Amino acid sequence: MDKNRLQQHVGWFREASPYIHRFRGETFVIALDGSLLRGGHMRHLAHDIALLSSLGIRLVLVHGASPQIDAAAGEKNVVTDRSGARRITPPDLLPLLMELVGRLRFEIEAALSQGTDATPMSGARLRVVSGNFVIGRPLGVIDGVDLLYTGTVRRIESEAICRHLDAGDLVLLSPLAFSPTGEVFNILAVEVASQTAIALEASKLIVLGESPEIRNDVGETLRQLTLPEARAISTVGTVPLGQLLAAVEQGVPRLHLLDGTSDGALLLELFTRDGIGTLISRDPFEHIRKAGLDDLVDILGIIRPLEDAGVLVKRPRERIEMELDHFIVTERDRTVIGCVSLTPYPSEESAEMACLAILPDYQGKGRGEQLLAWCKKESMKRELRRIFVLTTQSSRWFIERGFRKGGIDDLPQERRSHYDPERNSQVLVLDLFN
Repeated sequence: MDKNRLQQHVGWFREASPYIHRFRGETFVIALDGSLLRGGHMRHLAHDIALLSSLGIRLVLVHGASPQIDAAAGEKNVVTDRSGARRITPPDLLPLLMELVGRLRFEIEAALSQGTDATPMSGARLRVVSGNFVIGRPLGVIDGVDLLYTGTVRRIESEAICRHLDAGDLVLLSPLAFSPTGEVFNILAVEVASQTAIALEASKLIVLGESPEIRNDVGETLRQLTLPEARAISTVGTVPLGQLLAAVEQGVPRLHLLDGTSDGALLLELFTRDGIGTLISRDPFEHIRKAGLDDLVDILGIIRPLEDAGVLVKRPRERIEMELDHFIVTERDRTVIGCVSLTPYPSEESAEMACLAILPDYQGKGRGEQLLAWCKKESMKRELRRIFVLTTQSSRWFIERGFRKGGIDDLPQERRSHYDPERNSQVLVLDLFN
């Protein structure tokens, strides 16, 4: 392996390490679309699923079977009508459905049982448990159509599932449910996954399909959506998004939509900061907030390279720690990617904006403007009349955003006494009330 690839490998591990620590002990529910159980995708997915398990993540898999049922029904001339997004399940379809689901379950268990040398699952020893963990009831008649043995989730046996997760088992659920009277019902896999995620208070619900991501009008994947934004969308391809959003609405923090045909998609989504699929979350994926003591190391990591390059004036760690309550940070997926400090001088109706810095990978995307806007809003709330900055290399950026050139006389008296003439910083002033 050449030096560049080695460095890339080290860089990826360092980026992944916070997520490895964070996910240990958490519960993920993963829905596998039936389309992925064809074409050899399960083999690669099994390797990545085994890796997640080895990292201490509690896993529940829910598999679909719709394409397989369609194909088998066609071969056997069994009619499979639909009403909306639901398949009508007559009694004569049940034996075929149970046969197919059973076969798929065994194929998944076989894939997850791999453990030969020179494979990612070598020594994994992954235990897979299936059972009657989903209790269902019939949907009945909807819009005048009797759906027969098509059902809905009545209850998830969460305590039984948790006992297996606590023991280190992986739980595999099929798109079937059972009634107390011994009946079997055909249920949407995404509904089983959503209701399971709610019942287990899972931290993530992950849907793996054939390009289920949400895209804009030009076909670009939308990386992050808040719940209100996602509510405006009813379906994603063949995925009934409403079923999945119910999980987010009822407490599951994150919903991920991933193209499972892309090798490594699961790992890239979970262990890189930006992911590759669509993330829907209850709370904003990226937001601005006041800094706390836990952010000190991240802030130092962001501004130190700029201090070393002479862009920012050097500040001792002790000073930054003492002034931490003046700092604002931009947080992306619980990782600090930018910061700024705002120090008020109330007696002179001014505030100093300093240490404006964004990690290189996130520059040029308006985050500096967002931090500036926050500083303006905060200063106006405090009835301060202007913001000033001292800069040696970024004057053009500030001037383009409304700052004017000033001088030492524009600084508050207290700040003027600390001005370093050898550094010869330019003083730029933004008047807030014109």
